[in-house]
Amino acid sequence: MKDALDWTCTTLALSVVLALAGCGRAPETSAAATASTAAATAAPPASAATSSAAARPDQEPDETSTEASLETGTKPVQGDAASPYAFSVDITLSPPAAQQLSRHRETIKLAAFYYGLPKPGLPEGIDNEMGQVFLGETELEIPGADGRADFDGKGVQTSRLRYIEGEPQINLNVYSGRRSSEDNLLDCDFFEDAVRVAHAAPLKIHCKLIRE
Repeated sequence: MKDALDWTCTTLALSVVLALAGCGRAPETSAAATASTAAATAAPPASAATSSAAARPDQEPDETSTEASLETGTKPVQGDAASPYAFSVDITLSPPAAQQLSRHRETIKLAAFYYGLPKPGLPEGIDNEMGQVFLGETELEIPGADGRADFDGKGVQTSRLRYIEGEPQINLNVYSGRRSSEDNLLDCDFFEDAVRVAHAAPLKIHCKLIRE
């Protein structure tokens, strides 16, 4: 009888210990899992947040630039366009002129004088003694032979265009470079007309010796 009671007490004690042990661990496991789940839900992965933040600055300027371009109608620059004041001159020489310049290694100079007619009521001193508004001057020197001279139009003072009435004009003079002689050796065609005319197609200027 006593052995039976001892066995029953031992069995009950073991059951209580096991029950207590199980009850103690379960809440800890449940709490840890809950805390872990809550932390994962509240905080997005760091790598995803970093990726999104890094991508956004790269995207926004592109979108803004595109919208601004569409709104203003601007287009990408494809290259430097020729100035509306640029023009070219094709020089031809008579045989005696070509021979003279070649023998003395003489050059040819071209002087382009840009001007315009003044608007009424301009302040005193805007126009010159010839009644013209000076817009700029460019001089080129080329070898003493048939050839082309290209004026880039950069010598025009566009800020003075507001003083003129009508189109800007060009006065073009061609003469020898005076390297072999103090005097001009050439008698060349003369050009004076609107810049628009000179810009449209190369000017044809023929030169001969003054003594021809």
